[in-house]
Amino acid sequence: MEYYHGTANVNAQKIIKSQRFRSNLQIIDSILWEGNRQKIKIPGSLGYGTYTFVNDPKLALMFAKKENEDPVVLQVFIKTVDDDNLLDLTEADSQEQFQKFSGYLRNSQKAQEIFKAFTFKRRKKSNIDSHNVEDDNSPRDVYAGIMTELFIAFLKKKGCRVKYVKKHTETLLPPNGYGYQRLGLPNGTEFTIRHPNDVANIQKYSFKEEA
Repeated sequence: MEYYHGTANVNAQKIIKSQRFRSNLQIIDSILWEGNRQKIKIPGSLGYGTYTFVNDPKLALMFAKKENEDPVVLQVFIKTVDDDNLLDLTEADSQEQFQKFSGYLRNSQKAQEIFKAFTFKRRKKSNIDSHNVEDDNSPRDVYAGIMTELFIAFLKKKGCRVKYVKKHTETLLPPNGYGYQRLGLPNGTEFTIRHPNDVANIQKYSFKEEA
């Protein structure tokens, strides 16, 4: 598999120079268990980590174009992807296990508690109602990301250290005059890299190579 990350050119230059992505993992415990969530970045639908698109640089570019006037696509090379460290939500067995975990009352209550803290943060910051929270991550994506982090914490207690998450997702495409529209259908596969040290190399991707 090949992995592509879309971002602004100014960010891309810094990432290539340092050969490193930022990590949010040091704050996950405080998000999940300490209750101090007002100053913490909201998770995406796969939880925290560096988001990439699998085998699809064009989708990475379209994603980057949504918020950047000068978008760039980076090709990310990973040292090793061990199945024991991969939460693969494209597989039926993993989906079933995740859905079962999410269905337990204790887990759903914990996710709702965290979710309410995050949605309060968004309304306070932007002074908009919760319906318009989709300008960054939709409420559905945020809740999914929270539940994913809870599930990963559960797996860690069982002796499984998740370093990557893979999932078929729907990426909102550039506006058609009516804003970003969801169709409810996956249009790509996302892959998150949770630990920056697992990245072997980062290069700027050239679309000329496809010509």
